[in-house]
Amino acid sequence: MRHEYCLHCDAETVEPVTESGRVRRRCTTCGQTADRSLVVDTALRMWHETAGVFVRDPSGRFLFFNRIAFPYALTIPAGHVEHGESPEVSAARELQEETGLRAVSLSLIATEPIDGDQCRRGADGHVWHTFLTTVGAEPPVALDEGEGDAYTWLTLAEAAEHDLTFAARHLIEHHADRLMA
Repeated sequence: MRHEYCLHCDAETVEPVTESGRVRRRCTTCGQTADRSLVVDTALRMWHETAGVFVRDPSGRFLFFNRIAFPYALTIPAGHVEHGESPEVSAARELQEETGLRAVSLSLIATEPIDGDQCRRGADGHVWHTFLTTVGAEPPVALDEGEGDAYTWLTLAEAAEHDLTFAARHLIEHHADRLMA
């Protein structure tokens, strides 16, 4: 069961709206628009957990995409771990949903809490399960229209020069050596 509440008036009358290419949340009760809402979803664990995948090509570049839903920034394929789902299964599912890629193998890079990692479902922190997978050549990617609007291949140094999600920046800053190993 999923409930979505307005951050301004607490009403459960929130709907997605697209403004300037970004998906935001508008409350039909108070008329306020926000980048996110508070979502209570019994399909998710009690605290928010995220599984993400750094996809590396043979030249050492990584796959990033520009999010059109909050938080609006460049990020890696990732999403919430659903109730009853292992982080590895969640990572593989999110990778396929967001890029069309199937992970042949996933290597765990880190599992850690990241305070300050806000999401559109109202959490201000997540436990991240970060994986790495490699691809043989730059594969075509299938864009998930609900998540992002542009994919790009960047080195970690190039990515650091962009506006990254809080978690993507944290993961690069703390695990670049493991991602490049």
